[in-house]
Amino acid sequence: MNLTNDKYFEIYICHMANKSASLTAQDGPGRRSAEHGAKTRERIEAAALAAFSEMGFEAASTRLIASRAGVNPQLITYHFETKLGLWKAVADRTFEQLAARLGERMRGLEGVADDERTRLMLREYIRYAAEHPEIARFMAHEGARTGPRLSWLVERHVRPIFESMQQGIREAQARGSMPAGESILISYVLIGATTMFSQAAEFELLTGRDPCTPEMIESHADLILGLLMPNREN
Repeated sequence: MNLTNDKYFEIYICHMANKSASLTAQDGPGRRSAEHGAKTRERIEAAALAAFSEMGFEAASTRLIASRAGVNPQLITYHFETKLGLWKAVADRTFEQLAARLGERMRGLEGVADDERTRLMLREYIRYAAEHPEIARFMAHEGARTGPRLSWLVERHVRPIFESMQQGIREAQARGSMPAGESILISYVLIGATTMFSQAAEFELLTGRDPCTPEMIESHADLILGLLMPNREN
């Protein structure tokens, strides 16, 4: 199963890499100003991601986001025009970073046997989810109801990754490496398996343990791999 080794994800990675390059490439005397502006954008986007993840789009005001970023609220209008423009920039940056991480891991596994490659890519996904629980929280707010934002998000970012995952699962099932069943259901089993990281506060209250320690992350990955690929060592 090459979880991220198919045409959908390859095209997606190239698209996001080109977008990132076009935003950062600039020469001449305006370079210093552009770098300062880029750092300001990064602070705003980081604050916005935290706010959108905590309270959703409607409740997260631009004034609150500006306050958390330590900038004048007018800079949000200057860099992003509207709150929706900021939200889209946050989504682009968030999924760009995910694609870069998985893409780098994918390239590092060239020549590795399919099943081993699958296990390592699944483990990488679980690690990333543990390191960035804000992504699941962000998606939980948006995925709870239909609307223009969710449609945009699915078509621009979610579908390429999801279709890649589906293809990989079906290939693994054909080899007998993963359980039979609808690939879409297995995908959501995997997505749901990262809930303990996005709900870390609840987990800690129930168990008295931090789910995001390296030991806990690896133990959880071992368990998920054992469930999804039961006939192999992990």
